[in-house]
Amino acid sequence: MIIQNNFLKKALNKAGKCLHAPEQRIILGATALATQPFIDLNNKSVDKETRKTSAARTVAKIIAGTLVGVGVRYAGIKFIKNNCKYIIENGKILPVKGKSFFLPSIKKMVHGLKKTANSGLNIAEFEKRMDKYIKAMGTLAATIAMIGTNFLLDAPLTKWLTKVFVNMVNKQSEQNKKEVK
Repeated sequence: MIIQNNFLKKALNKAGKCLHAPEQRIILGATALATQPFIDLNNKSVDKETRKTSAARTVAKIIAGTLVGVGVRYAGIKFIKNNCKYIIENGKILPVKGKSFFLPSIKKMVHGLKKTANSGLNIAEFEKRMDKYIKAMGTLAATIAMIGTNFLLDAPLTKWLTKVFVNMVNKQSEQNKKEVK
């Protein structure tokens, strides 16, 4: 697909540079929350009570999945960032002892960087590369962690939120019945 509109091109490029895994999960959750419950509530192939229960469960799944997903993604990125420490001394990049377990090969990260006149190393470009690396590795670490968090956090939170929302829906239904009488 070729995008001709310059405004749209700029917006997509900016979003691609600024929105990483946690922010993407927030957008996904917000979109799901804005659409999915209404689909459940308008499902004519089931009775009215089932629709309400289904919508409550859907909202619970979306909220739990979004909260856990965003939290785990941010935690993964923070974990990698805390284990990718380096210092720059006299134009050289040096790992910080005990805090550089996930630091990539400095030679590979520096390879292809344009040199600056005063320091020899383009520090700003190196730090951009490191930021991208940290976010990518953090997302990978979070993806691995989510194998466990789906069972340990997501499922129990969904179950609890479903009970809360179903109770709210039932109380609202009872209140509406009393008002009708």
